[in-house]
Amino acid sequence: MAQEGTASDVTFYWYDYETFGTDKKRDRPAQFGGFRTDANFRRKSKDMLIYCSPADDYLPHPEACLLTGITPLMCLTEGEPEAVFANKIYKEFKEPNSIVLGYNNLKFDDEVSRFMFWRNLINPYDREYGEGRARMDMFTVVKALYAFKPGTLNWPHKENGSVSMKLEELTKANGLVHDHAHDALSDARATALLAKKIKDTEPKFWDYAVSLSNKENVQKLLDSQSAFLAVADYSIPATKNLRLLFPILKSGKEYLCWDLTADPAELPQLKDSDLEARTNLTAEDREAGKKPLPFVSLSANKYPFVVKASPFYKNEFEQMFGISRTELAERTKFLKEMDKGFVSNLYLKLNEIRREHFEGTQPKDEDIETALYSGGFVGDQDRRVLDELRAMNEFELSEKSLTKDFQYKGMDKLIRRFISRNYPEAMTEQDSADWYLYKSQHLIRGANGSRTFEEYFKLLDELAERPNVNMELIEELREYGEGLQEDLQ
Repeated sequence: MAQEGTASDVTFYWYDYETFGTDKKRDRPAQFGGFRTDANFRRKSKDMLIYCSPADDYLPHPEACLLTGITPLMCLTEGEPEAVFANKIYKEFKEPNSIVLGYNNLKFDDEVSRFMFWRNLINPYDREYGEGRARMDMFTVVKALYAFKPGTLNWPHKENGSVSMKLEELTKANGLVHDHAHDALSDARATALLAKKIKDTEPKFWDYAVSLSNKENVQKLLDSQSAFLAVADYSIPATKNLRLLFPILKSGKEYLCWDLTADPAELPQLKDSDLEARTNLTAEDREAGKKPLPFVSLSANKYPFVVKASPFYKNEFEQMFGISRTELAERTKFLKEMDKGFVSNLYLKLNEIRREHFEGTQPKDEDIETALYSGGFVGDQDRRVLDELRAMNEFELSEKSLTKDFQYKGMDKLIRRFISRNYPEAMTEQDSADWYLYKSQHLIRGANGSRTFEEYFKLLDELAERPNVNMELIEELREYGEGLQEDLQ
C-alpha cells in the first residue's frame, strides 16, 4: 500500500479548483470543491464547496468567467479572503495518511495550490509528504488504463478520430453522473466516480496505481535496472502515450533515463556540443529536423506511472515501438555496462545546460510572488515567523512589529502584501501607500506579467462580439473592472 498507515487508515481527498484564468503563477482561484473517502470510496467527510474573494490587485480573465459562470462579484458575495480560503484547503490536504488527487491536478491544480499557499505564507510543499501523505493524478491513471486495460472504459473520440480523455466526455461515455462540468465539486465527484468504476472493474490495476503514490515503490522498480514503460506527460498516439525507457543514473529521487527506441550506441559518442545543440529544443527546431536527445527525466515523487516492460513487451508492443525483444535485450545490456563515471559527468553537464536555460527564461526582476521555484527554500527560522503571523488576527497583526530581517530575500514584501490583501484593517499608512503603488504598477503597467485594465477591457469587447454570448455576465465583468479602475484614479 502507498501509505505509512494500514489500508484502513488511508483516505482519498478528491478535489478540484475553478480559477479566474490558466496562469498557475498569477491567476487566482475562484472556487474549490472537495471531499474525503476511505480506500473503498465510503464517505469520510461532508462536501466542501467554498469561494475565494478576489483582492483588488487582480483582474480575472473574462473567458474563464464565461466558461464557469463564476464572477468576481459572486465570489465577493459568497467567498472569503484568500488567506482563509487557503487555510481551509491546507488543513484538509495536511491530514495524515491522505492521498490527495484530482484530474490533471499534478500539472494544474497542485500548482495553483502551491502558488496560493506561497502568497499566503503557508509552506507550499509539506502537505505533499510525511505522515503517510501522497499525491495521485487520475488523468495519469486514465492514460495508463487506456494503454494497459483499454476494455475497462468506453472511450469517447474527437472529430479527428483520436481518443478524448476529457473528464466530462469520459463520464458521459461511461454513464457516470457529472451534473455540472466546470463546477469544482461536481468535477471532484465525477473524478471519484470514475476511479470507483476502475477499482470495481480492475481492482488489481487500481491497487497498483495507488501503490505508485508511494515514491519508494517507484524507486524500487527503477532501481532494479530493467527496461520499463512509463506514461508520457504528453500525447503519443502511436504508442498509446507510453515511453520505453531504461534508468541510466539516479540522483536522489530523480532518474535520468534513456529512450530505448533510440540506439544507445550513440551515447558514448555524445560531446558537450551535442548536448548543448540538442537540449531544450523548440517546436521550430524540431520542425527544422533537429533531433532531441533521447533522455527522459523522471521524479519518483511526481507520480510517474511506471511498469516493468518484460510482462507486456510482446507482439503489440514490439510493433508499437518498432524494436524486437532481442533488440530490447541488447540495448538494455549495453546501457547496464556503460561506464558510470561517463554517465555521471554527462548528467552534470545536462543539468548545467538545463539550469542555464531555466535561468535564462526567468525575468531578472521576477516578483517574489511568482519566484517560488527560482528563489530557493524558506529556512526554518523564517518559517516559524510565517506560521506565527498566519495564526494572528487583523488586530494582532496591526500591533505586530514586522521589522525583522528575514533570511529569505523579499520575504518582508510578501508579508506586507499578504496583510494588504487579507487584513486591510491591519495596514499602516505606509502599507496603504505601497499597496496603491503596487496595484498601479500591476493593473495599469502590467508589472510581472499581470493582466492590465487595457487588456481586460479589450478581451471583454472581443467576447461581446461572439454569437450567443452571455451579455449580462459581460456587463457585470465590465462594471467590476471599472470599479477597480476608479479606485486607482
